[in-house]
Amino acid sequence: MPENKINSFEIVLLIVGIGVAILGFQLINQAYQAETGQISWLMIIAIFSWLTLLVLFILLSVMVDVSKKELREIRTLTELLSTKNKKKK
Repeated sequence: MPENKINSFEIVLLIVGIGVAILGFQLINQAYQAETGQISWLMIIAIFSWLTLLVLFILLSVMVDVSKKELREIRTLTELLSTKNKKKK
């Protein structure tokens, strides 16, 4: 089985994703405490936007992983086809 090497983009994506998760939660928590524990429409919008951002980070990570797998499959297919063509000649 081929090795999965982590590139710099995935490391940056992980660090930014963790940072967004922690910082977003802290900021929403501070805003909630500043409003004396009451949920307002702005708070709901902030929470929804933060969760949407987290989902986008997860989707980006999954897309990078899938594209890596597709690239590996294409490489193996081209190698198989080239060896098959060499055997025919």
